[in-house]
Amino acid sequence: MALMIVLGIILRKKRIIDDRTQGTLSDILLKAVLPFTIISSSQYEYSTEMVKSIIAVACCASAYYIVTLLILRQTTMRLPFDESEKRVFVTTSVFANTGFVGFPLMYGLFGASGLLLASIYNLMYNLFFYTYGVHLISRKTGNFKDIFLNPVSIASVAAVVLFIIPWRMPVFVKETTDLIGNMTVPLSMIILGSTFATVDLRKLFMDKKSYIVMALRLIVFPLAMLGALMIASRFIEVNPRTMITLTIMTALPSGTMNVIYSERYNCASKFCARTVVMTLVFMVVTLPLLIGLCLRFLMG
Repeated sequence: MALMIVLGIILRKKRIIDDRTQGTLSDILLKAVLPFTIISSSQYEYSTEMVKSIIAVACCASAYYIVTLLILRQTTMRLPFDESEKRVFVTTSVFANTGFVGFPLMYGLFGASGLLLASIYNLMYNLFFYTYGVHLISRKTGNFKDIFLNPVSIASVAAVVLFIIPWRMPVFVKETTDLIGNMTVPLSMIILGSTFATVDLRKLFMDKKSYIVMALRLIVFPLAMLGALMIASRFIEVNPRTMITLTIMTALPSGTMNVIYSERYNCASKFCARTVVMTLVFMVVTLPLLIGLCLRFLMG
């Protein structure tokens, strides 16, 4: 993956990729490649253990969003920030880049099973971000279309249905979806590298508030999730891969949708953009360490 990121940096520096090209590549990834990848994950062999994992991910992800939103909304009231910065502080701390970064990462780690579980986590993200998250930034309510009628959400719901029913795709259809899905990791890493190439590191590290978000998003919340799961595993049986998926999906950088909505509604957009990029940069250090920690303690 590191070589793919470096390739993205080089392509951006050589101006082979510009802002318009990167936007087009991102649309291709989110609206075409990822949905096919998610659908392909539905062909994972049916098992009651996977059904239990799907339910566990949905419940734990929902609990994460409810608890963190309640805690942060109360604690930020005491912080000496502008009101708009307080709202963005909450959303960037809680809502991660579960789709663009999470999907290819989990697919690379655990294949179809990891991607299927990641898509369930992302459904919970959509539910909470496009309701409470959007309301917090804009003071307006989200709508049903944003939550469920986007290509990734539709593919996620379809994947769950296809996984549960006994029907499986013909071989030639499965091979075609796999071929398209195989573009997910290289394409996402090249886009990620292109993003890194645009970062001015000297200006990035001047905002102290962004460091707090970075610590919560990349260290505190994932370690809290890991600790809670390890405690729960003493009383109930939890699949180690499910625990790792939940921990890693909670350890991702702040989501780009935070920036899009903060710019749309003029809600501390510069602070939001700096924070999202900072978490993306520090993820290069924190995420491999956390993955290694999970694999060591949970996979034996």
